[in-house]
Amino acid sequence: YKSLVDAHVMFKDMDADPYLKSAGISSDWPYGRGCWQSEDKMRIIWFGEEDQLRIMCMKKGSNLLEVFSNLNEMLSTVESIEGIEFAKDEQYGYVTSCPSNLGTG
Repeated sequence: YKSLVDAHVMFKDMDADPYLKSAGISSDWPYGRGCWQSEDKMRIIWFGEEDQLRIMCMKKGSNLLEVFSNLNEMLSTVESIEGIEFAKDEQYGYVTSCPSNLGTG
């Protein structure tokens, strides 16, 4: 677990964060949480972190189009799963438990 956290593949122990704990975000830690990483290690999905689902794409270098294309492909795949709907406000973007993420949708 620690090696995954150190490599930024898995998120830290949320129950150790007093702010997350006081907000109830770390309830039932570590149950219902996890991550998925692609074989090429460029794509990661976190389940049950601050937001219920965090989709990330990373690559060293300056080819932003490739990173954006990978992210777009992942979003399309996740959004195509039957029964999955995301709460979204027209003004603020996707609903999140992290106020610094407001408006990024």
